[in-house]
Amino acid sequence: MAYDYMTRVGLNRPVDESEATRRIDVRKPVAAEAADAYTVFGMNDVYLEVCDGSYSQVGWCLLAFLVGFPAFIFFTVTAIQGAVEITPAMVRNGEQGVFSAGMWFFAVVGVLSCVFTALLLLRDCFNYRHKSVRFNRKTRTVYAFRHNGPCGVIAVPWDKAFFFVHRLPSNATFGGAPTLMRCFVLDDSGKKIVDTFSFGLRTVNGAKESTRYGKQVLYQVQANFEFIRRYMESGPDSLPPVKNYLPRGPSLRASMSLWFYGLRDISGVSTGLRIFSTVLSVPVFLLSVLHYIAQLTCREPIWPEDVEAACDNVRAAVVAEV
Repeated sequence: MAYDYMTRVGLNRPVDESEATRRIDVRKPVAAEAADAYTVFGMNDVYLEVCDGSYSQVGWCLLAFLVGFPAFIFFTVTAIQGAVEITPAMVRNGEQGVFSAGMWFFAVVGVLSCVFTALLLLRDCFNYRHKSVRFNRKTRTVYAFRHNGPCGVIAVPWDKAFFFVHRLPSNATFGGAPTLMRCFVLDDSGKKIVDTFSFGLRTVNGAKESTRYGKQVLYQVQANFEFIRRYMESGPDSLPPVKNYLPRGPSLRASMSLWFYGLRDISGVSTGLRIFSTVLSVPVFLLSVLHYIAQLTCREPIWPEDVEAACDNVRAAVVAEV
């Protein structure tokens, strides 16, 4: 079992039927358009570097910590006070033992909840600013960053990688089913999943993919992968110009642009959606700030020397970066 940010993915198992039917053939177009979707860190003739699928989620766990940790601290302190402050009436009725044990139980639950929210915090803060994925045309290899140091990068041949659009279970609280591109790294037999990573655009689909709206949301993810596929198969000259590159360091402006990326598209559709996007802009602004704060606490990801050498970074200059 592996965790991709907060998504749990089963490993050391065969690809199931639903995943197999969604596998993408990298030799064939998956969309009529190719969209960078504000996911690109840099691009040159040798490699294209995009964000991982959880990049746009950074800030959620920090928010959960800021709200949950103080609440659970208060809950724990209250429970401890209740456990030690036994009233005379409880003593007379012989209820002090049961009441005290119950309060200590709640105190333990409170402490464990505090630990859980602290672990959530580490998903966003004191981690890495981003865990990007490089698509190398020269070696036809995909490199997914995990951490600095030895064994910190997943490498898989482009032609052997198992790419598919991963639709997660729908969650009404968050507006629907999270949908993103995922890569399975298979064993030598090509049947068992040994590792995985996500990359590129992450959307939330509030409808079934068989509906018109559901197809439109799915198409956004497909068009983003088509951008990557065309780069690998035909080179950067086959792509439309990248409108904006993601910065490699913390940037409040970039965090704002990232979180408000989707709202710009829906605000001009109708008056109702314009009002909805205006109301939604308040929590989106908060999450933008949290995304920026989380990045301020994080370390810079450093690619290993062998990956940098394979990407020809000594001679190849990145076309553009913000």
